[in-house]
Amino acid sequence: MLSKIVGDWRTLLRPLTEDRPPSTAPTAGAAGVARLTSDATATPTSDRLDGYRQALEEHFCITVTDPNGRLLEVNDRFCKVVGYEASELIGQHYELLSSGMRMSETLEEMWETVHAGKTWRGELCDRAKNGADVCFESIVIPRFNRQGEIEQFITISTDITAIREQAQSLQAMIDNFPGGIALIDRELKLIASNRLYRTLLDLPDTLFAGSAPKLETLVRFRAERGDYGPLPVEDAVTTRLKTLLSPVPITTERNEFSGRTLEITCVPVHGGGHLNTYLDVTDRRRAENELKRAHSTLQAFIKHAPAAVAMFDTNMRYIAYTDRWLHDYNLPDKPLIGRSHYEVFPEIPDHWKAKHQRILRGATESSPEEVFKRADGSINIIRWEVRPWHLEDNSIGGMMMLTEEITERKRLEQQLWKLAKQDSLTGLPNRLLFNEQLEALLVSAAENHQRFAVGLIDVDRFKETNDILGHAAGDELLKEVGARLQGALAPYGGVARLGGDEFAVLISMHSDPSALSCAIDAMFAALKPPITLGGVQHRCTISLGLSLFPSDAKGVSELLKNADLALYRAKDLGRDRYQFYVPEMRASFETAYQLHRDIQRALNGGELGLLYQPIVSLEGSQPVCFEALLRWNDPRRGLLAPSDFEEIFDDPKSAADVGKWVIDQAVRQAAAWERSGLEFGRIAINVTSADFALGTFSDLVRSKLREIGVRPERLCIEVTERVFLGRSAVGVAVALQELHDLGVEIALDDFGTGFASLSHLKKLPIDRLKVDRSFVRDMETNPDNMAIVRTIAHLGQSLGIKVTVEGVETRSQLTLLRAMGCDTMQGYLFARPMDGSQVRAFIHRERALSA
Repeated sequence: MLSKIVGDWRTLLRPLTEDRPPSTAPTAGAAGVARLTSDATATPTSDRLDGYRQALEEHFCITVTDPNGRLLEVNDRFCKVVGYEASELIGQHYELLSSGMRMSETLEEMWETVHAGKTWRGELCDRAKNGADVCFESIVIPRFNRQGEIEQFITISTDITAIREQAQSLQAMIDNFPGGIALIDRELKLIASNRLYRTLLDLPDTLFAGSAPKLETLVRFRAERGDYGPLPVEDAVTTRLKTLLSPVPITTERNEFSGRTLEITCVPVHGGGHLNTYLDVTDRRRAENELKRAHSTLQAFIKHAPAAVAMFDTNMRYIAYTDRWLHDYNLPDKPLIGRSHYEVFPEIPDHWKAKHQRILRGATESSPEEVFKRADGSINIIRWEVRPWHLEDNSIGGMMMLTEEITERKRLEQQLWKLAKQDSLTGLPNRLLFNEQLEALLVSAAENHQRFAVGLIDVDRFKETNDILGHAAGDELLKEVGARLQGALAPYGGVARLGGDEFAVLISMHSDPSALSCAIDAMFAALKPPITLGGVQHRCTISLGLSLFPSDAKGVSELLKNADLALYRAKDLGRDRYQFYVPEMRASFETAYQLHRDIQRALNGGELGLLYQPIVSLEGSQPVCFEALLRWNDPRRGLLAPSDFEEIFDDPKSAADVGKWVIDQAVRQAAAWERSGLEFGRIAINVTSADFALGTFSDLVRSKLREIGVRPERLCIEVTERVFLGRSAVGVAVALQELHDLGVEIALDDFGTGFASLSHLKKLPIDRLKVDRSFVRDMETNPDNMAIVRTIAHLGQSLGIKVTVEGVETRSQLTLLRAMGCDTMQGYLFARPMDGSQVRAFIHRERALSA
């Protein structure tokens, strides 16, 4: 049968024309074939028929089945495609080849069409012998017998398996594309898209039901939903279609209402149509923005970091640097990137270049301080740290240099060091530095089994000299004495000024027993030549007390105490001499005991009293404060200031008793002023180490304020650095902090005289610095004192600590101090110490003057 069909083209067409009963209307397909037959008025030649036969046989798969679907004929091409022999197929039902991939609706539609006598066109999928699916583009033609009944179905198919596989691969690519994808045909219909396209644009599935939707329909839906903003719908649709159908490839970005950022690429397709892709770049853009922000932050940090920082590559070329780098090294404001460090700084020494090479090999080096000489001869002192920086693969990418120009800081530190540890008058070490030196010497001597002597010196009759010749002459005397002692002791030890006319010496004996006697002789010999003061030659002598380590004592306090006892013995013996400590000197404690009895009598007998000296703020809005000054009206010696009976403060119990009495009286006076409606600020009370000795000082002040009913804001506690020396320093710091937290002001007295340490300004709650009167007295003629006062004023302003200047006696001093920024002062220019009953009249007078 098949050979007959293949052999005669008209045989294939006959079922559609001659075999159909006359009463049966031809189908569209049959009519088409019929037209083909009628047009073929000439009988094909044998060659043409052979050509048709060969074309059908080589390029088409042909099967013939009966109406029940049993295979009657198959051609070689079909057998080759499905992998069966013809004998294996003939007589078998076509279900043998069914792959099951075609939907039942499709098969039902096919059978319904062909059984109705019509030609069916569509795709079929068969199963080859090897199990592979084979896809065909098929035409199924019913063949009628002469009675008009269907007797056979002829199926002519084209193998489209390869095309279908390509199509499936393409669809898989579309479905797995990492974004949305849409293919628009020349009729502007969406003929292909993936699920992600709908998801990214939030398009409902109803828009895709049925035939392919038009692109305009989808755009209009989004425009009406407001996805394109407040534009009128028609304008939005027109604008969007213009972008999506761009005649040239374009890429744009849109921020969707969903929060997504989409990168949309529109590409025209050859032959008409467009391919549009939609990538969700939200995370990428967010990461890029974060990276930009981080980069901007890093650049801002690099540029404005408060340190001189520079980064270099492995060839020491600049790749980054801060503004501070340019500033600290006085570099011109022009780019350094790419320039060699050695070109910028040709004066870099070889040892630094060698250091750089060590860093580039992985080392890290630093120095807290190094002097660097510039090419122009200037000197820089820098603190530096140099380390390598690494790439992602952990290889060294170059080096990073952090330097801090500390020349000015070192100068200021040196100045402050002198202020804190060097006596401003004589240039000698002060009490603080002397104590540090003594402690260090004691440790060294104990470890090395060495001997040394501690000596305390008083200038004989210095008070008389000061009173007769004046303070300026007294200062000149002290400077000369200090210089001569320093020169005399240079081979043996050192000298310090502890304050006033009190000096201290350290004399190392090591293995030479005669060193001590030589040092003593040198000191007294140095002071034999007269000292010229005010054009008058003055004979100056000293009293010296000595204590030996380790024979007399093994601790700092005991050594100093023994030397002090020896000094008093030298003075008692007529001065201008030295004395070594001997145990019998303990008898001098009897004198201290007697003094203790006298002060107890004074406490119980009403011999003690307080005077109040105003502390004036030049800001009119600030009330006047007062410093409570202790006086002893001794029946035998008259009215005494604390300096006249300072020995009492060496006795902790007597000193503590006096301190309690002062606090009680000052707080009661504050309460009385408050009750009378008097406007005043604080009352300042001077306290000593003895007040802190028992560890209950803050409790005493707190309970006294509560008992009498005075607010802590009415009280100021003034201390000198003496209270921080010795074993009770920690307890003192705790007590002051507790009082500060309570609201009591803490003032550091005698600042600048050598007693005050900068470390205490850091560690302790100091609210106020009091500049000692000795600096103010002659600051108009003494540039050093002027500089010290100015430095203290600026130091207080920098640290946020208030500054009070003592001893202001002239208007010219007032003018200078105001120019320095000092606005709180105390001195005879304003008022002398007064009784509490005189305070009201003073305040009224000041108020009237201010008005």
